[in-house]
Amino acid sequence: MATPNAAFRLWTLTAATTGGVMMAMVVQIMLGQRGIALGTWQNLSPAAGAHFRAALAWWAIAGAAFVASFAIAAIMLHVSWLYLRFLRGAAAVALIVALASVGHDAVMPADVAALGHALATLAALIVATMMAGFGAYFAVRA
Repeated sequence: MATPNAAFRLWTLTAATTGGVMMAMVVQIMLGQRGIALGTWQNLSPAAGAHFRAALAWWAIAGAAFVASFAIAAIMLHVSWLYLRFLRGAAAVALIVALASVGHDAVMPADVAALGHALATLAALIVATMMAGFGAYFAVRA
């Protein structure tokens, strides 16, 4: 297979990183629906096992971003889309419908301070962006 040029590699890195961050947001919303929150220093009580649930949420978000971006970059590099053009529109519609259905159910927990929740979410998305970048880089480098 021919080596992709620099512009295609950059486009692949950008698309895979964006897809990984979107996957991390979906995982965060789904975990929040099931009562597994990122946790802030105000609501981590040691008796309730909140430390474990918060760590699980952080690892799940970072891992989903890494795996999704790696998979997206690997598919973009190794699959010829010339013959699969008709699937692009269907895949885009399916992605939009899936993200809309997941985002529709996103609510902020009632017992969490808004500022702490926003800061924890921002920190998780920064970590997810870094992990998605690493996943995409490893896929493009290979």
